[in-house]
Amino acid sequence: MGRHRKRTRRGFELRLNGKSAQAAGVAFGVIALVATIGCVIYSSGASGAAPDDPPVRFTPEPLDKLDRVEGWVPYWTDEAQIARDAAAAGFTDLLFFHGSVDDGGRVKLEDEPGLARGLAGAGDARCWLTVTNHGGSLREALTGDVDAHIESLLSAFQRSGCRHLDLDYESLDYAMADGLVGLCEKLAPRLPEGAMLGLTLQPADSHLRPEQRGLYLRLLESPHVYTVRMMMYDYHWKNSLPGALYPMPAFRRLVKEWGEHAHKLTLALPLYGYDWARPEDTSIPRADVVTLRDMPALANKAGFDAVWMRDEGELAARYNDGGVRMAALPSLRAIQARVEYMLDWGVPGVSFWHIACANPSEVRASCERDVPPRDAVSYDQGRNWGDWLDPWKLRVCRTIIADGTQTLDAIATEHGVSRSVMYRFNEHITGTQIRGETVYIP
Repeated sequence: MGRHRKRTRRGFELRLNGKSAQAAGVAFGVIALVATIGCVIYSSGASGAAPDDPPVRFTPEPLDKLDRVEGWVPYWTDEAQIARDAAAAGFTDLLFFHGSVDDGGRVKLEDEPGLARGLAGAGDARCWLTVTNHGGSLREALTGDVDAHIESLLSAFQRSGCRHLDLDYESLDYAMADGLVGLCEKLAPRLPEGAMLGLTLQPADSHLRPEQRGLYLRLLESPHVYTVRMMMYDYHWKNSLPGALYPMPAFRRLVKEWGEHAHKLTLALPLYGYDWARPEDTSIPRADVVTLRDMPALANKAGFDAVWMRDEGELAARYNDGGVRMAALPSLRAIQARVEYMLDWGVPGVSFWHIACANPSEVRASCERDVPPRDAVSYDQGRNWGDWLDPWKLRVCRTIIADGTQTLDAIATEHGVSRSVMYRFNEHITGTQIRGETVYIP
């Protein structure tokens, strides 16, 4: 009999009882303080040495297939059933999302009986304990009493019964990311023989958290770190405007950034998307979460129209439910396209948040080359999200053409618009020199 639990994670909350799922969401706590979006938030802090841009001479070594297909098993689900289903589907690694770090750096295990049942159902899959801060502060853990945090980590890891350790440490500023490098150097030699240490981090590249690239390089080069999992989703999120979950151009940019270290990468992909109301004004309503399991029911909504957005390499939909709604949909085709790109660049592992959002066997089958995935909905072809959003923004916003004399921040201040809202309506603008661009003023 399944347990009924919940936990905030990756910008949404998912409640599951056994194998059934209902999705609901909570906003990222840090969004109101930043200028960009979801998992692509720029971190504050001192700048550090960053690696040069990826050399154009680099030639990746393509792979025929992935070495690892991983998935997270949350503690508020039926861990045993999920583990059995995923192992039977061919998942090589299961990451049990059962370790929590509080603001003081102390680590506790969630639902230890459920974790034990999950491990018993994991079959031949390698089992990891994922420890996460759930978006909370890691300042004490990584820049304060680090030794105490390490002792707490080791104690929880030993009790867990898992073989390997994954640190899912989110929302790091520069000082905390620097502290994570030192923590790994101290922690890894104290793990049991054969235990691997992995990290799950928000993406960093020439556009996202560029000041942390030097630190990411040190982690990728560290002999103590088995893999760095980068969270390639929530480029739009619950409290953003509608848009792509993980646009293919950003996906390619990150892979190319770290191409020389591809063998140390694991890219984490979502099995969920977001479903926004889109009123005819400039408000930003909260989105609902939609999982791959929800797709057949969603396709029965009035006026449902799904479109494959070519530029972003993702599935989107519009329909009517008391007003216009727009959804960035999870898609097996999108997964397969990204897996093929990963294989071309020699990236050996993919992880999914989280397994109960979908049928594990369908997800596993999409992680191969030249496999035509069968999504649960039929769809047309489209160019990109701009085709849907730009006409609406033209109706509800004032517009100006930037003349190169002001930054987006300055324009926001002049017109009394908050910085975060200004960036949400103008995410097409990058850099500080804005000339000839249409600027939307909500």
